[in-house]
Amino acid sequence: MFNLSLRAKFLILSAFVQALVVGLLIWNNMRIMDQAVSNNADRVAHEYAVTLNLSLGAYASKGRLAELQSYLNEMLSDPADSFVRYIVILDRDERPVISAGAAPAAPAALLQQAGVRTNQGVKTVLVGAMLHARAPLLLNDNQVGSLNFGLSTSDLAQARDEVLSQGSLISIAGFGIGLLLFYAFTLGIGRRLDGLNAQSQRLVQGDYGTLLPEHGGDEIEVVSRSLNTMNLALRARIAQLEQAERRLSESEARFKILFDVAPVPLSVTDHDGHIIAANLALERTFNGGAGAIVGRNAADIGFWEDAGEPHRVMALHARNGTVQGEIAKVRLADGRTGSVAIWTSSLSLDGASAIIWALLDLTEELDAKGALKELNTSLESRVRERSAALERANGDLSEALDSLQKTQHDLLAAEKMAALGSLVAGIAHELNTPIGNSLLVSTTLSDRVAEFDRLVDGGALKRSALLAHLDEVRQAAGLISGSLQKAANLIASFKQVAVDQTNDQRRRYDLLHVLQDTLATYLPRLRQAHCAARLDMPSGLTMDSYPGSLYQVVNNLINNALMHAFDGRAGGTITLRASDLGDGMIALQFSDDGNGMDEDVLRQVFDPFFTTKMGRGGTGLGMNIVYNIVTGVLGGRIHITTAPGQGTTIRIVMPSVAPLREGGKKSLPAALEHSAAI
Repeated sequence: MFNLSLRAKFLILSAFVQALVVGLLIWNNMRIMDQAVSNNADRVAHEYAVTLNLSLGAYASKGRLAELQSYLNEMLSDPADSFVRYIVILDRDERPVISAGAAPAAPAALLQQAGVRTNQGVKTVLVGAMLHARAPLLLNDNQVGSLNFGLSTSDLAQARDEVLSQGSLISIAGFGIGLLLFYAFTLGIGRRLDGLNAQSQRLVQGDYGTLLPEHGGDEIEVVSRSLNTMNLALRARIAQLEQAERRLSESEARFKILFDVAPVPLSVTDHDGHIIAANLALERTFNGGAGAIVGRNAADIGFWEDAGEPHRVMALHARNGTVQGEIAKVRLADGRTGSVAIWTSSLSLDGASAIIWALLDLTEELDAKGALKELNTSLESRVRERSAALERANGDLSEALDSLQKTQHDLLAAEKMAALGSLVAGIAHELNTPIGNSLLVSTTLSDRVAEFDRLVDGGALKRSALLAHLDEVRQAAGLISGSLQKAANLIASFKQVAVDQTNDQRRRYDLLHVLQDTLATYLPRLRQAHCAARLDMPSGLTMDSYPGSLYQVVNNLINNALMHAFDGRAGGTITLRASDLGDGMIALQFSDDGNGMDEDVLRQVFDPFFTTKMGRGGTGLGMNIVYNIVTGVLGGRIHITTAPGQGTTIRIVMPSVAPLREGGKKSLPAALEHSAAI
């Protein structure tokens, strides 16, 4: 019974319920029919009692009942004539007065048993197919007797049976139809339940790709939708679990690798001290390949120097739950006694508690600390001896540093004077031409004047000669004036440059004029080197700064270009550009189309005493002086862009108002860095 399907159980339950309902209906119909037959019989009995009482009353009250004997027998002889089967009249002592038909032996006794009903003075009791009735009857002498008669109920029973049989047939037909309907209903439900069962089996087998159809609009559709939702959720969850399992597997593999290759000796033991796992560092440091230690007790592998050490450490772990850096004596792989620092931590391994041990070999460190302590003791005396020697050396170094600073100052002054001497030589050479021209023209003019005097003294002066003489004087005066003006301009430029160079006083000046004067003093050397110089800047760029320092910068850049950029070249071009950047900043750009520099030279170009012409006229101070003047006196920044064979561009950004110099004269600062991005 318990192995039946849900559909079969549902059908059996439905059949049982329907059978119960049909049985109740049949029982209720029988009860109602029996009640109806009984009530109808009682009613008929009452009617017969009234009729017989009326018919027999007149004879009974006069004692003439015997006269009716033959009539009563005749009336009861044919059962089809009436329902009455017997009539018995009893006196008050229950003795029969008259009897007709198939009367029972003791009719009075029948009405004294259970089940007697009374209807308006008529007592009835149904025995089998006979309804026995008793009603009072007035006899002669006013005696009250009883009228007893029996009525046949076979017709009523037959009608009841027909009604019951028809009702039963109708109920059985309804029962069958109900079973068929339930069968048809459960057939569809069974198929859908089979689908649910098949889906469950697929889920058990790991098939999450099939979804149930959702239809019907009933609870099974809700279950199907829930099962589909669970299917999708299980699919996503299993995917997550698989990914998590894969990550866990990878994590375990990584942990095992890290555990095995960790440089710190590691082991895992249970709480009884049996070793579950040990890494290579532990084997190498303490076991020395003496044999496998996994599965053995830590106290039995000859690891501890003292047999009581493992018990002490385990007791410490049991008391505190961990061990943090406890020092213990152990025996190393080579047999020596060593010291280790121990760390422990509890963990769960396959559901069982375990302990992970980390051991740090401190033998060499402690030995080194001991040796260091002894060394420190011996070094104290050495330090005292060396301190006195260092003090003497520091004094010597201070004197050497002062001497070096003086030497550097002298070298800087020599560099400046060398540049000024070179400038003087160039100016002197440049002045030879206009002064020589003026001397030649003045000498020629003197000769012409002497000839003119002779003509005047001889009286042979002609107008044409006078005009020719005046023309020659005019030309000579123009030549002398132009040459002397050129010399005067050179001298003025040199004077301004020389004054600024020697005094370096702060003043307001036009940047274009200062650069023109500077280039003018270098024209002889530039022409000699076949180099062209170009100025590309607007006028009106006024600066409140130190023109002598700016001249020194440009002077060193030109000298550096002549010495390095155009070395081995037939000529080249130097270009000076300037522009106003706004916010009080001026950009000055010096560029050449010469040899350029490689990365190694560029990295050291601002270092003092660095030069690629050592022993050939280079001091290595030129660019260092440029850097110090730009970043110190002028308060600017400098940046170099260059490449071998592509020339060099030096960009200087400086304020139009230079920073104040302490005491009226600020010394050049040391080079801070080799380059500054602009």
